[in-house]
Amino acid sequence: MGKTVRPFTRRVLQTLHRYQLLKEGDHTLVALSGGPDSVALLLVLQELKERLSLDLSAAHVNHQLRGEESEQDEQFVQDLCRKLAIPIEVRRVDTRHAVRESGENLESCARRLRYEFLFEVAQRQESRVATGHTLNDQAETFLMKLVRGAGPAGLSGISPLRVNWMGTPGTPFSVTVVRPLLGTLRQSVLDYLEDQNQTFRVDSSNQDLSLDRNWVRHQLIPLLQERLNPALLETLQRNSELFGEVEEFLGRQGEEAFNRCRSGGARGTRLRISALEDLPAIIQKEVIRRAIATSKGNLRDINLKHVEEVLQLSRILSGKEIHLPGGLRVQREFEDLRFTLEPPIGPFSYPLKVPGEIYIKETSRFVEARTGNGPRERKEEREPEKEGERIREESVWIKWSGESLTVRNRRPGDMYRTSLKSGEKKLKELFQKDRIPKSQRDRLVVVEGNNEIIWVEGFPVQPKYRASPSAARALEIRLRQETSGGEEPLKE
Repeated sequence: MGKTVRPFTRRVLQTLHRYQLLKEGDHTLVALSGGPDSVALLLVLQELKERLSLDLSAAHVNHQLRGEESEQDEQFVQDLCRKLAIPIEVRRVDTRHAVRESGENLESCARRLRYEFLFEVAQRQESRVATGHTLNDQAETFLMKLVRGAGPAGLSGISPLRVNWMGTPGTPFSVTVVRPLLGTLRQSVLDYLEDQNQTFRVDSSNQDLSLDRNWVRHQLIPLLQERLNPALLETLQRNSELFGEVEEFLGRQGEEAFNRCRSGGARGTRLRISALEDLPAIIQKEVIRRAIATSKGNLRDINLKHVEEVLQLSRILSGKEIHLPGGLRVQREFEDLRFTLEPPIGPFSYPLKVPGEIYIKETSRFVEARTGNGPRERKEEREPEKEGERIREESVWIKWSGESLTVRNRRPGDMYRTSLKSGEKKLKELFQKDRIPKSQRDRLVVVEGNNEIIWVEGFPVQPKYRASPSAARALEIRLRQETSGGEEPLKE
């Protein structure tokens, strides 16, 4: 370069090379808040621009949370980028309104809005996003996650490089986030800015000790440094890196084990408990984490306590379930654990005219009643497409002369007879004997007439109501699944 490289710049270069954060010619979008970390990041990348052949731009979000301070932050970053001849994009957002709309806490909502904007700009510019997280941020995150009960993956802390997959299943795209200052102390950042005679903005809310991170930063860490370990930040950084290596190893082992434990089945992710029980405890936890992430799309708000609750569920009787953050339900169904975002199906009941057809919106199915004028082709009960899937299409013949029937799902205390040789039994007992998972029982159609159950989907018609297609007063009851095209029910 011909110039003496500052110690701060050399440290950043080491981080860039160690984790291969930026390649020659990369377009890099700097998340510029105006605070010391982001300003130092912008300056050091500008300093390395020619050496690394970087194409730089910046982005700033004005959250409009601190009145005039927020306006001054926006003006500051625009002036700085103008001075450095770096293009910048700014977005103003009403964060408090967004909090009221989403129900999130203020900090989480602001972070989401910020990253949504960064990813939008990065996609358009085909760039990587660089943030100013430092070694101090890493240590603070490690401590907070440790106290709150994170497992090895959570304790790996802030990743130097993370690929974020965005978009929809049909049109996915990825945005890579890099953290070039992650190996650098915040004091080194301040020293670098002082050496550069560069001012920066100070966010007054960073002194608010009612916020957990600020309390950890200003009170807990200094106390631990004074009492136990002056080099606490570096120690926590090494621990975080070690857990990162553990996470990488567990990730490979966990993926293989997850694929071995996963079983077929419709609607949700299923794990075979017998396969799960054969695994070491640490791999069991990794498999559960993958099942949760696969089902809800992320691990947001999931901690070690939730994973252990799922494992405990696998050791108790079938029919139990637990609820996890994000609307995820985990159910023990015989030899499987089922993970689903599908809400429980409540009671439903529909009148069915004879002849006629109704649509059950709770299960996206049609029920049709057709009178039989001679033999018609009977749709045979087909085999389930996947293990654990109940019949999606079925047709039976019943003896019926009334003008209407009732189509509903099960109710407590329902009694049903399946043969002449056996008396009535509780429907619940028949479900258990037939090993119908609890999650599917509320989906099954019950046809009722004269306050008596005539037929339950998947079971034989009650003996006194059975009929052949050619019999007098024969009525065909036919079930079918809604088509993918959103077929509408027939009009009466």
